[in-house]
Amino acid sequence: MSTVGGVFSETLLRDLRVRADELMFDDRIKQQYVPKIEILNAIKAVQTAQVTPKFMQLKQSNGGSKKYDIEVMWPNACDIVAQECSSCTIEGEELSTNAQVYGLEFCKEVPFAVDEYTMVDNEFDFQELIAKGMLAADVALVNSLAAYAVSVLNANKGVNAYGGGPGVPSGSDTFITAPFWGANLMAYLVQVTQMNNFTSPVLASGANFFQDYFISNKVVGNADGKGNAALYGTFPIYFDQWNIDTVNTPYLFTYLLSMGSVAIGNRTYNPSTVQESAANWKRWTAPSKFFPINYDWFYSAECANDMIKHSFKAKLTADVLVNPAGCSATNTGILTFICGSAT
Repeated sequence: MSTVGGVFSETLLRDLRVRADELMFDDRIKQQYVPKIEILNAIKAVQTAQVTPKFMQLKQSNGGSKKYDIEVMWPNACDIVAQECSSCTIEGEELSTNAQVYGLEFCKEVPFAVDEYTMVDNEFDFQELIAKGMLAADVALVNSLAAYAVSVLNANKGVNAYGGGPGVPSGSDTFITAPFWGANLMAYLVQVTQMNNFTSPVLASGANFFQDYFISNKVVGNADGKGNAALYGTFPIYFDQWNIDTVNTPYLFTYLLSMGSVAIGNRTYNPSTVQESAANWKRWTAPSKFFPINYDWFYSAECANDMIKHSFKAKLTADVLVNPAGCSATNTGILTFICGSAT
């Protein structure tokens, strides 16, 4: 059995990362550490905002709060319009980049501990147990962000400007009865994107479409299977039954997201390398193995039964951000479609 003997260093952290990578290549173990985050991948596919460290400026929030903000830049071309022809004049509205300051409202952490004393007669390797704990913490944090992302989409959905069938707009939702949820619905959704001025949209869905989509892709080689597969190829589709359907239960939701409508912001405060901030207390920053976000990690050691108890904590500070520069107050670039009838 290998232990770290109360010493946590940059070298050990590197070894733990390598061990975590090895565990991810073990098919049996990997199944325990697979997050359900397709909704995050859908948001990432439409993200155009510049949310990078050089645009993330630490700022003291209003009212003396200790909460820090990030600055996100969105391109804006809403002022471009057609006008009467003129001679020798080429001046026009200046394109702008809307800088919006956001407070990162989503903060979650996952603590865990590994006690050397309990490992004395344990057949598992000590470092392997820590590596598994780090993977489990990573999965828990990205899963929590994915569920939160669905709630943000719901809070910022726009109004469908297309009133034609088979969809029935009702408030900020559009209802479509179950018989229409198949490949042919893509034609309707194309009309929706055109009438709502969506660009390069993607679909994020729970159970809606799932079985028909799966079958269509399996029978694409058949003479009568190419058509449905081609229809489903109209938009990129991300299926996330775990988060979309769970958050919206008992309703089955599908989201249509326009390019540039949402983004994910994230920042960390710890240094990139292991830093000892106090006796037996260290901190560092590390990326997720499942999604392009970073965590603040913390470590402490304490005496327990004349051996060492190692405590870890991963902390995620992030948010799902909605483009504030839309050209219409009711067109947020987010539309929701519900399987069922409006009541």
